[in-house]
Amino acid sequence: MTQSLRFPQALLDQSAAARLHYFKNITVPHRHLQAALDQLLLNLREPADISIFFIVGPSGVGKTTLRLRAEKILLTESLPELRANPAHIPVAGMEVAASEQGKFSHRDYYMRVLDAVDEVLVAYKSNYGLHYSPDAIHPQRSLAALRRSLEHVLRHRQVKTLMVDEAHHLVMMAGARQMLQQMNWIKSMANITQTTHALFGTYELLNCCRLSGQLSRRSEDIHLPRYQKHSQADVTEFIRVLQTFQRHLPLATEPTLDQWCEYLLEYSVGCIGILKTWLIRALRTTLTENASTITMKHLQQHQLSVARFHQLQEEAESGEQHLINDRTDTGQLSASQPSQKPSTPKRQVGKRNPKRDLVGGQS
Repeated sequence: MTQSLRFPQALLDQSAAARLHYFKNITVPHRHLQAALDQLLLNLREPADISIFFIVGPSGVGKTTLRLRAEKILLTESLPELRANPAHIPVAGMEVAASEQGKFSHRDYYMRVLDAVDEVLVAYKSNYGLHYSPDAIHPQRSLAALRRSLEHVLRHRQVKTLMVDEAHHLVMMAGARQMLQQMNWIKSMANITQTTHALFGTYELLNCCRLSGQLSRRSEDIHLPRYQKHSQADVTEFIRVLQTFQRHLPLATEPTLDQWCEYLLEYSVGCIGILKTWLIRALRTTLTENASTITMKHLQQHQLSVARFHQLQEEAESGEQHLINDRTDTGQLSASQPSQKPSTPKRQVGKRNPKRDLVGGQS
């Protein structure tokens, strides 16, 4: 264990708020996150005629962390191009607000995307004499005018990728017809602007690919899975994540979280985001009590309630089964369809069935 892997020792002399803030900002890369990140970046760099990517996973698995990390990498890769053309925006990200009273607001969506595009790479922007600003859009302008404004910005700023967090709010509609209309709307925006849309959300997004053949052809799923207790590889990786977290907990005595691996894996539902929130709350209590380290008592005090645990567990298992069914049903058609038996030719009238005649003295 090297000193560089631990928290700065000067933190022990700082306030509890400063120590808690330090740990909140710690992000631990792990195997599932890296695999999903590699797959996402590969597809975004060369979409290959795919206009919509659905990045799905259970609640608390780290989808927002995945989005932010992908945005940072794509922005870093685009720095040479940005220096030559400061008006260019390679990637923008935003979060979809939950609909009010079950009705999705396209107006709010357009305004949020416009705000996101306006705020990206502020340090690289210059005054080119252009007077466009999303804030200048009058709130009473028609939806068609707002959409044209957004299309204009995405095209002329050459936004290659729009990353949309909490995208399941886009498809929380009453039925399949409304959901299809929503996805056709997103697909139309992607086609017109030539901007790839990466939609991050829960497993509810998996319902979208079955709505039409067009959507199936122009979309692709990327799965960010949780860690499973029945997989030895997953348990080993989860222990490594625990050891990394415990080294960065700014406490006088380093806790031994890995000894409680089975318990932590179970009650975090295998999701690193849930685990991180759990540890933040336990650290907060530890600092409040002026204790030297996190104990099992602190962890049990902040574990998920039984109802919340079962809700998250059921949603994760249901989504995973949905994903398995989708991949099974949409596999190679020849392999998924049962082979048909060759038809038996009809026997001509008066012709005997082929069989062995009785021989010997039997009557």
